[in-house]
Amino acid sequence: MKQSTLATILVIQIVLVVLVWWFRLGDDEQRPEPLLSFEPDSIQRIEISAIGEKRGVTLVRDSDNWQLVPDIPADADKVERFLTKLADTDSGWPVAEQDSTADRFEVTHENHQRHIVLYDADKVLGGVYLGTSPGYRKVHARADSGGPVYSVKFSVYEVGMDSASWLDRSILQAVGEVRELTLEGVFSLSSKGGDGWVSDQGGDLDQDAVQTLIDRFRNLTVMGIYEEPVGDGPLLTYIVTDDEGPQRLTIVHLKKADGDATSSHYVVSSNRREGHFELASYIAERIEATLDDLVIAASDVEEVVKE
Repeated sequence: MKQSTLATILVIQIVLVVLVWWFRLGDDEQRPEPLLSFEPDSIQRIEISAIGEKRGVTLVRDSDNWQLVPDIPADADKVERFLTKLADTDSGWPVAEQDSTADRFEVTHENHQRHIVLYDADKVLGGVYLGTSPGYRKVHARADSGGPVYSVKFSVYEVGMDSASWLDRSILQAVGEVRELTLEGVFSLSSKGGDGWVSDQGGDLDQDAVQTLIDRFRNLTVMGIYEEPVGDGPLLTYIVTDDEGPQRLTIVHLKKADGDATSSHYVVSSNRREGHFELASYIAERIEATLDDLVIAASDVEEVVKE
């Protein structure tokens, strides 16, 4: 056979291959579909559970905000990012079809690492199981209605199983401008605008030290929800008066024997919120102040006068 004939046949084969792939790429049925088909704005409730976990997480949309059940503000930005990423996640091509393989990848009803269910009011819009990880920032996924298993760009770590993962940790922060700060039984500070802060007990205040303490309440961050019983005997009770009026913050230092060790927790509650919240030790210790920490020492005043 002449070389020209062979070349013609080769060209025809190449053209046929290109055409086949072109039409397959143009066929919507051949394109990877979203893992779950939904509009993030339509979701009113999210339920997250896992095998081996006694409690799951439920997030409910309240107007433009998100709430943890029971009625505790969730981090709305985090929830919206989660929904957007889930909606944008393509299934890709199946990595398994058989149920036995799905069980090995931990994406079945009986064996999974995460189960996500999305609702519009009381109507289920879709659900998915997340299982083992085939690689960095990837996870095996399967619709909870069954079907193929996919490897998608997601992670079970993005689907926290505890309330702390979704909690709005700024919920006890002062709102707007702080006008007064009272530590019951110790001192009361009032803002005089441009004239700085004054104490109910007189004396020259270190304005920088006072502002540092005020900023700690403006930036107050909780670690999570504390669900165990809290006894009496508050360590500190602060009243922070801001744009929404006075907020009463009660901080309790709990110590519990745990075998040979003793666990220590700082727990804060507010008259603005239901429930108790855990504070990091370093945060609680920094807001435990006395008036001596906030006044200018007599020796410093004498040095200023001499100068």
